[in-house]
Amino acid sequence: MSRGIIFGVGLFALTLLAFLCIPRHLPVTSSATGHPAFSAHLENGQLTLSGAVASEEAKAAAVARAQDLAKSLRLRVTDNLEVIEDGQAAGWEAALPALLTQVVTLQHHPATVSLSGQTVTVKGTVAGTDLKHKLLHEVASLLGTSVHVQDQVTVASAGSTSPANLSPAGQPSPAPHASRAQVQAGLDEILRGEHIAFESNSAVLTSKGRAVVDKLVPALKRAPEAIIEIGGHTDSYGDPEYNLQLSRTRAEAVRQYLVEHQVPNRLTAVGYGSTRPLSQDRTRAASKKNRRIEFRVKEER
Repeated sequence: MSRGIIFGVGLFALTLLAFLCIPRHLPVTSSATGHPAFSAHLENGQLTLSGAVASEEAKAAAVARAQDLAKSLRLRVTDNLEVIEDGQAAGWEAALPALLTQVVTLQHHPATVSLSGQTVTVKGTVAGTDLKHKLLHEVASLLGTSVHVQDQVTVASAGSTSPANLSPAGQPSPAPHASRAQVQAGLDEILRGEHIAFESNSAVLTSKGRAVVDKLVPALKRAPEAIIEIGGHTDSYGDPEYNLQLSRTRAEAVRQYLVEHQVPNRLTAVGYGSTRPLSQDRTRAASKKNRRIEFRVKEER
């Protein structure tokens, strides 16, 4: 066998060996590891979900929450989320629906909340330092101590104004406040066809009940000057005094839930028991209709 043939066979063998073995020892980029990563970007009325999660359930929950928020805030949702086959769920995936509620509080400026590994990055602009601290605290509370919060939130300068925000006299134009009727109409629209549900004979909100209240949070934060009465109502079955007390504690439970979610409005909880029924019928459907929580925008006094 000639030296040329031997050399050629050897070179081929070395090339084949390199092809099979060397890639296994090269570093793997994070995008190829199949680890969950999530990003929600909000800009110009568009909420875009990107990244990958480990299950169809996690994706469906995040997309459903985004669509619920979009209805009340008139946003458009773009779903670019993918599902990793045989992926291992990240600990923060269950918190994505609640996290999206925090994202939309930044809706007046471009904002991004992204999760990768054990780090969440919050980027956006808020009106004040207190609001920034509340936002970061809420995000940290949702994700737990194992996730590090990377703060890229800026506070808008009170003296900075763009030409579009100046009046003809060169003074900043005050932000228009929604009227009491407009705020009431907005709350009524969100609650149309919805039911804030509690555990039976209890003031504990169910998961569906919390989801309905979550829809009200952004609307209330957009009208922080509105004074809101939260009214609890029951059906006519049972002891009237018990019903009155139950309606009070349920209204207070909703008020406390909103306070915990940094709703800035002045909130009062009132129990009416069975004294203000919507229906006098003695049917199951009528009783369910009468068991309710109502939101009323009150006049300044």
